[in-house]
Amino acid sequence: MNTTASLQTYHERIHQVIDYISEHLADEIILDDLASIACFSPFHFHRIFTSIIGETPHDFIERMRLETAANKLCTTPNKSVSEIAFECGYNSVSSFSRSFKKHHKLPPIKFLKAHIHDFHSIDTPEALLQTKDVDITSVEMVSVPKLHLAYVQTVIGYANGIPKAWDKLMQYAQKNNLISSQTLYIGVPYDNPGITPRLKCRYRACITVPESLILTKGEVKTFDFSASACCAKYHFQGGISDISNAYALVYGQWLPKSGYVPDGKPSIEIYPPELHREHCCNKMEYDIILPVIPL
Repeated sequence: MNTTASLQTYHERIHQVIDYISEHLADEIILDDLASIACFSPFHFHRIFTSIIGETPHDFIERMRLETAANKLCTTPNKSVSEIAFECGYNSVSSFSRSFKKHHKLPPIKFLKAHIHDFHSIDTPEALLQTKDVDITSVEMVSVPKLHLAYVQTVIGYANGIPKAWDKLMQYAQKNNLISSQTLYIGVPYDNPGITPRLKCRYRACITVPESLILTKGEVKTFDFSASACCAKYHFQGGISDISNAYALVYGQWLPKSGYVPDGKPSIEIYPPELHREHCCNKMEYDIILPVIPL
């Protein structure tokens, strides 16, 4: 096996672990189980994960839980702190509150009061935040069918990771004749860059593919985005510096007044085909879609 193929195998195994962690935050996550998923011994897994991700498995899990909790606090006001704590894998509210305060510098309730309307831009540099008049009525309700998607995942942040993920995906898709006039180009931003460190945000570059195509190994894999009968759609137009404001509009202005809460699925972005041929820059136009349920 050559050096490139070996490195890809290591990254693929670690990405499988990251996917498992993100889907089991409410459960007890055991190091031996993660090592087994990655097909390494526990001793070597810890060192390999830490080297590739830049955090120990424990620190990574703790950060994901606390960032998920911060998002839930601000977007699901119908849930109590104890419910959110248990959903994020904590056995007691006291241990959750201590960890939350240590990570976010505020206890949960004070964090909610301080950031319920701006939580999507807490960690956004001032240079990217611009006051801009937006029309909140431009958010409309739509449904999204089940989507069978081929994807490339990145965990190195949106600015650097997104172009690289799309390059890899499109090279694979073109080589295997997966692009047609019916293809949808979809981004799945899993993390809120207002809370998650910007260089650690996870994203999937996706295209729709036939359901008969199943990919479980390699840099390109497939997964199903389940159908959502109720979604908020905001048609975004602007440059890179406007993206944070667009999400602040949807989450900070529209959502609290809408009578809806996020349903647990990530938001998705549906792009025109030309957007990723040019790797977006000054002028972009695409749909931000957030699956929701009644409050």
